[in-house]
Amino acid sequence: MNPLNIQMLSRNLQEQIFRGAVVDYREEDVERSMKHLQRHELWGCETSLLPDVELCLPRMYGANIDEHFRILAQKQSLPYLEEASRLNRAELPPMPGEWAWELGWTRYGPGGERRRVDFPEEKALVFDVEVCMAEGHCPTLAVAVSHTAWYSWCSKRLIEERYTWSSQLTLADFIPLETPANSTRPPEGQWIERLVIGHNVSFDRAHIKEQYLLKGSRMRFLDTMSMHMAISGLTGYQRSLWMASKKGKRRGLQEVKEHIKRASRRKEGPSIGSWDWVDISSINNLADVHALYVGGHPLEKEARDIFVKGSMSDVRESFQELMRYCALDVQATHEVFREQLPLFMERCPHPVSFAGMLEMGVCYLPVNQNWGRYLEEAQGTFEELQREMKKSLMNLANDACQLLEDERYKQDPWLWDLEWGVQEFKQKKATGKKKKQAQAENPIEPVSPVKDLEEDPGPPTEEEEAAPPSARIALERLKETVNLLPKRRQHLPGHPEWYRKLCLKMSDAEWSPGPSLISLQMRVTPKLMGLTWDGFPLHYSERHGWGYLVPGRKDNLEQPEDTEKASCPYRAIETEYREYCNRKGKEQPHCLDNTLSDEFMLTDSNLWQTVSSLTGLKRQQVSLFSPLIYSASAFKFILKQFPEVEIPSSENQPTYHHGNGPYNDVNIPGCWFFKLPHKDGNANNVGSPFAKDFLSKMEDGTLQAGPGGTNATRALEINKMISFWRNAHKRISSQKVVWLRKGELPRTVTRNAAFDEEGQYGAILPQVVTAGTVTRRAVEPTWLTASNARRDRVGSELKAMVQVPPGYHLVGADVDSQELWIAAILGEANFVGMHGCTAFGWMTLQGKKSQGTDLHSRTAAAVGISREHAKVFNYGRIYGAGQPFAERLLMQFNHRLSQPEAAAKARQLYAVTKGIRRYRLSEEGEWLVRELGLSVEKDENGTVSLQELRRITKLASQSSNRHRWEIVGQRLWAGGTESEMFNKLESIAHSPLPCTPVLGCRISRALEPSTVKDEFITSRVNWVVQSSAVDYLHLMLVSMKWLFEEYDIDGRFCISIHDEVRYLVRSEDRHRAALALQITNLLTRCMFSYKLGIQDLPQSVAFFSAVDIDQCLRKEVNMDCATPSNPTGMERRCGIPQGEALDIYRVIELTKGSLAKGK
Repeated sequence: MNPLNIQMLSRNLQEQIFRGAVVDYREEDVERSMKHLQRHELWGCETSLLPDVELCLPRMYGANIDEHFRILAQKQSLPYLEEASRLNRAELPPMPGEWAWELGWTRYGPGGERRRVDFPEEKALVFDVEVCMAEGHCPTLAVAVSHTAWYSWCSKRLIEERYTWSSQLTLADFIPLETPANSTRPPEGQWIERLVIGHNVSFDRAHIKEQYLLKGSRMRFLDTMSMHMAISGLTGYQRSLWMASKKGKRRGLQEVKEHIKRASRRKEGPSIGSWDWVDISSINNLADVHALYVGGHPLEKEARDIFVKGSMSDVRESFQELMRYCALDVQATHEVFREQLPLFMERCPHPVSFAGMLEMGVCYLPVNQNWGRYLEEAQGTFEELQREMKKSLMNLANDACQLLEDERYKQDPWLWDLEWGVQEFKQKKATGKKKKQAQAENPIEPVSPVKDLEEDPGPPTEEEEAAPPSARIALERLKETVNLLPKRRQHLPGHPEWYRKLCLKMSDAEWSPGPSLISLQMRVTPKLMGLTWDGFPLHYSERHGWGYLVPGRKDNLEQPEDTEKASCPYRAIETEYREYCNRKGKEQPHCLDNTLSDEFMLTDSNLWQTVSSLTGLKRQQVSLFSPLIYSASAFKFILKQFPEVEIPSSENQPTYHHGNGPYNDVNIPGCWFFKLPHKDGNANNVGSPFAKDFLSKMEDGTLQAGPGGTNATRALEINKMISFWRNAHKRISSQKVVWLRKGELPRTVTRNAAFDEEGQYGAILPQVVTAGTVTRRAVEPTWLTASNARRDRVGSELKAMVQVPPGYHLVGADVDSQELWIAAILGEANFVGMHGCTAFGWMTLQGKKSQGTDLHSRTAAAVGISREHAKVFNYGRIYGAGQPFAERLLMQFNHRLSQPEAAAKARQLYAVTKGIRRYRLSEEGEWLVRELGLSVEKDENGTVSLQELRRITKLASQSSNRHRWEIVGQRLWAGGTESEMFNKLESIAHSPLPCTPVLGCRISRALEPSTVKDEFITSRVNWVVQSSAVDYLHLMLVSMKWLFEEYDIDGRFCISIHDEVRYLVRSEDRHRAALALQITNLLTRCMFSYKLGIQDLPQSVAFFSAVDIDQCLRKEVNMDCATPSNPTGMERRCGIPQGEALDIYRVIELTKGSLAKGK
């Protein structure tokens, strides 16, 4: 235990990792920390003790843990770095003037000679693949270059003309870079280290044959686009500014203007202090990156359109031109790489960064026959639910059409303002001659007397049996009136205009009866469904988008009589809301009471008495009587007679409802208009209430279908169910799956008892950009953003479709509160250098959800929100988001909050967490205080408040004849639970050369203070934490690779999704791999602690709470992943049982605490 009652590592582990370093705690530091914790009511809280972990760690290298990781990374990356350096120094051989029209690889020597080869011979290549998109996912042609030769590759589908090709991809369709054709083994039986360099190289990797093999090779990939992001990448907002500056794009230009407008209002610093960053950065495409690093003539990219829009025959016709285009891209990539490599090594100097990026570039996801079944069932369920939803919406439209009778629609809270105009039925007038002819042919038969119903008619007569049925006679007569129809058929006469727009015309080839055009995208649909927001009917405004109507407004009840606009049935809306209040057990607002008390009833006699009494009153006295004015006519009369009378605020907005509004320019009699809340702020309009941002509001009942009938409720439920698949199915269906034949699988799989001869085994290579953001985080549009399975979301079992082949398991873990811990330890190192010395750090290490002392529970209690919502606040805050972000989130989570209420809660939250600003005086400021003899109130760390600072500034200006003094030396946060953490983050962000505190990676040149001055502070603070999290991942990848190789654990890296990692491991090695993960987490956390000057680590964060061992990729090993498209779950549908989640004690028990095989 340390002096703050934080349980630390066992002495055994501490000595092995920190080499016997003794931790010395100073009394004044302990005292200061205790006072801080007492101030935040955390000192003395109960803490739990964990059993000590006794473990013999693998032998570590170097004199300390930093040297250990440095040596590991150098060893792992050295072969690749040597090849990269050789290629970086080399001048490329001359490009061939003509390219070979031959299947497979062709090598072009420096003297112009060429010959066929199985694959390129050199260990390092710059490589580019082109794909004819019209022909599917197969590579069409490729070009590579080494330091000695050029290479070209042509696909079988390019060289051979066939009517059709199989859509099922096999290894034969892909580009070999390490093995001969029809083989999956390297020539000498041994994989060697090879390096492939490309721009967005993950795309090129997805077309390489050997990368789909289960065991994997030693080939690694270096992405010039990722290196550019690390060197000179742009934030999303900077990208818009850059586009506006360089390209003059309209959207970007508008954002520039808005940014200048905001920045020019700031008191500190100029408006956009400098645009220098625009000239040392660029967006990510090869042409702009090449222009940035190399310059010269811009790259020609016109030929690319043939691959995007053309056919294979177009590619054949322009073969030489397209090969040259591809070769020029390769040459440009090499030129960029030559400039980037030294810059990257300078700005990311720790070898772990380079080695970690190499390992991140070989993601691998195994799949089997369940993948195809998943696609079919998800799409089938989606289409079935869509049909059901469409039927429900059509029924709603048909039912609404009935309101035309007796003009009942005028009293409908939703449908009153639709286009109810009806087209009259038209027919030709019959001529006199035709009338007489018709009467002669069809004489009117005398009406027979009505038979008594009780009289037995007896059997029909022979004449009656021979006569045609009366129904047929009526039908024939109806047919004879066809000639009365106009030549041009009317489209649904007798039906309202809005209904006719939903129906296809009978002349349309795809005609089907009823309102078959209806969809969720139409504005009429929310109205037909009777959608309500907190019981108020939805309404659409051309100016403000979707909102809702709140009844009770009195100041606009009197409308001009000659208006053609539909009149709002505000009484019906009031009734609807009262019924909603009754259903919810809410108290009804008094202003909606129809019956007013006698003292407020203004009859004709007392109306004029009131008016006459008002005539003698002053303006301010008149306003006192305004609550009496309930009659619209009286209200209008008094306004005319007394124009100076001010309308009370209660007339301009409701007293019983707060929201985004009211917007009184939407003049709807008897109602206020409020906008639906938008996730990006209330200034934005909502285009559809069915957007995915409103799914949570559908689930909690805020947004629901109107009462009466199940069609609307079911349609809303189905919309929620299909939302995931509707948004993601194109990305998911386009995943490139390569199936492996039996001979291409390792014997571990084919000899396993569970191997299915009829089954399918293959792989997907996620196209992960290893550093896709300015923080160097990996980016990929499908897998890295995939949500977990939900019972009411079609297709949401996506991740669980990553399933291991027989004989293998997935081993992985989630890093518990990774970024919160990183931010916390930065604050602790900044405070007194002791674990748990800040309130933020203590809550991260020892806080308990059950006692309400963890960070998220504390935030939830302080602001009055749910714990899940508090998580969003906490992460947003440590990423640098300010008070406006908190206000926006509060109103998004609780739309019933008014803007002032949200602002007050946000201020409270930031005062409790971030603290308040205090200021440390500069040397000039201290001198000035002494010269003036001022008595200044300072706190324990020597800072002054804003009030004191203003007082000093005022006195200084009075005594120095307007001389401008630089009084402030440093701005700090104080008094909050997270003040020390934010002080550390901001000190890094404002430092001359911001770099991550552990691996020393520098921020992008486009964000360095020397370039951007005081701009983009939020992005820079965010970068410190997020980029440190990338350091954490890279350290883990290097450590796992070391332990797998050192102890012969048969496995490979699969994927990292945010803060979780997964490895594909041979089943008999799964428990040793779990121990390797636990040791890796221990060493990684210790590395962070060591680099921040703390030679110890708390036990609570040393190990993963659980390592998951499973046969599929899912959030928890016991999740059944049941969804509408997988209703029976993983075990019954796919035969995959629950996995196991092992803590460190169970792992040690299973492995006997050793990574060695066979123990």
